[in-house]
Amino acid sequence: MMQLCLIVGFLQIVSASQAGDIQFLDIRNHSSAYLTIEAHRGSLTALAVHRHAPIIASGSAKQLIKVFSLEGDQLGTIRYYPTLMAQKIGSVSCLNFHP
Repeated sequence: MMQLCLIVGFLQIVSASQAGDIQFLDIRNHSSAYLTIEAHRGSLTALAVHRHAPIIASGSAKQLIKVFSLEGDQLGTIRYYPTLMAQKIGSVSCLNFHP
């Protein structure tokens, strides 16, 4: 599985593979990726790019969602915490930001 997303205002393409890495490519430079993030270890199953904010989210089969900036910094993690009122999340098969 491989996913591609075009970030229109930033002239970037974001590519993700099932191996767990996310690559950022500049449209003007076709030679190689300028940034690679090791987001998940062999279980990346979903990728979403926000339309207006400079953030992306990736999900894994291991019940984990990570949020990154376009510079590659991890901004947050969404996962299941066993508490009294917590909702359990399953394997992440799709992601999307609320419009």
